[in-house]
Amino acid sequence: MKSNIKLLIFTIFISNITFGQKVCNEFYNKKFSKSELVADIEFIKEKILNAHINPFTEISKEEFEKNIIQIENSLKDGMTQKDFYFLAKPIFIKLNDEHSGLNDFCITDSIKNNLKFFPLRFKYENQKVILTENYSGESINNGDELLSINEFSIENIIEGCSNQVFGISEERKTIAVEKLWLYLSKFCFFITDDFNLKFKSGKTILIKGQNWEELNKNVQQTKKKDTNISILKYEKIKDFGYLTINSFNDKQIKYDKWELKIDSIFSKIKNDKVQKLIIDVSNNGGGNSAIGNLIIDYFSNKSYKDYGGKWKKSKEYSDFMKKNNFEYAPYEKLQNGELMPLVSDENKPSKNKNRFNGKTYILVGENTFSSAMMFAIMVLDNNLATVIGETPSKGHPNHFGELIGFTTPNTELNFRFGVKEWIRPSGKTENNKLIPNIMIDLHNKTKEEIVELLK
Repeated sequence: MKSNIKLLIFTIFISNITFGQKVCNEFYNKKFSKSELVADIEFIKEKILNAHINPFTEISKEEFEKNIIQIENSLKDGMTQKDFYFLAKPIFIKLNDEHSGLNDFCITDSIKNNLKFFPLRFKYENQKVILTENYSGESINNGDELLSINEFSIENIIEGCSNQVFGISEERKTIAVEKLWLYLSKFCFFITDDFNLKFKSGKTILIKGQNWEELNKNVQQTKKKDTNISILKYEKIKDFGYLTINSFNDKQIKYDKWELKIDSIFSKIKNDKVQKLIIDVSNNGGGNSAIGNLIIDYFSNKSYKDYGGKWKKSKEYSDFMKKNNFEYAPYEKLQNGELMPLVSDENKPSKNKNRFNGKTYILVGENTFSSAMMFAIMVLDNNLATVIGETPSKGHPNHFGELIGFTTPNTELNFRFGVKEWIRPSGKTENNKLIPNIMIDLHNKTKEEIVELLK
């Protein structure tokens, strides 16, 4: 993120990945008293009301309070962490916050070793569920429309599974369809092995569930596209420079190392004498947005406006900053609950001997998210380069961010949400999406084919 106060920490939490789920053989079966469970719900409620930037965009404060009461009335002596998880989860879903979430309940070694996954991938397109990837070993055609699973209509499945998805309400069905491979066995319909499918083509077929090792092996054998997931990769393609950046993560690569790596790459770009440059963030899920600002300085000498927004004062976030050896006097002067305006400042690029001065394209795609989206939006709104590609399938230019996390005192579930609202340089728009200057269908396109389109 930026080095100034406006962007402190923006960690992307990846939840609901079962193979990384916490194993707790003894704690899994621990039973809690109703009073302990109520205390955990009250803890969640307190933290959300105190620190979340705006928890009432999908439901009203009255509805929020009513939901809390209903959950507390459903609690009983003898419930486990897993029981509590499914009752508490809707609280975070209704935050309408694409970065919020409640971490998974823990599992036992036995459950982990026996868990099965649905070895197919789908996309949600025009309210239809379309097969895109098949790792089952069975003969099914990509592009076929799924109608039912185990006699459940696909409409019922989407509705049921989307109710388990964190994030923005309008995107939950899309995410649920993309995650059917995981959700069907774990969160919504609990189908653990045999998946009886019916397709619009008339095809009916039984698909067997696969454990993680089987599924991972089949994915590696079946996938034909480039599986290079290195964070940074530069290559020269004809008279183009092609820089792929798959993450802005500053944990794997520290920020000072990013500075050195980016400078080294742009030095090579300069020596290669390329005429045009593509910066590909189509598979970048975000991280530290200061890295995006760093990169801008290497292809643009124009001043530009950054993100603005609002920041909610809370004792919780104040304590969090102090714990991380950081204080910001204007924030500390606010009363708890007050909102601090975050002004969209103007950034002035410094002198840069390795700055690229040719035509630059920023390539975005379905998986451009969070800080990578903010990077592309700043480029787009300030006309710093030409943004090309596809509108991301998830995430929004204007969103809640800057996460804070907590752990329930009894059930030990981790949760997080945003304390800031980020507003793009051009302000709020009716269509809160990243729309590229030039739309390009990236499906199955190679880097060389993308270069050819831009020549």
